[in-house]
Amino acid sequence: MRAGNQKKIVRLMGVGFDAQDDHVRVTTGKNYDVFMGSEESHEYIAGLIKKIEDKIKSKGMSLTDFSPE
Repeated sequence: MRAGNQKKIVRLMGVGFDAQDDHVRVTTGKNYDVFMGSEESHEYIAGLIKKIEDKIKSKGMSLTDFSPE
């Protein structure tokens, strides 16, 4: 497949490293994934990603409108 024909996949990913209860937390959405973390940090990261998505949407854009640059 040539580079021009490749499907662009863009996702936000959040990872928490502060879990001490050995509980595996995974939350997935349409354009994001949140892994691990304490209950508090996991929910915080998921909320932060939701705010980012809402801000992007309010500007009439989507994650695919952005590039790494």
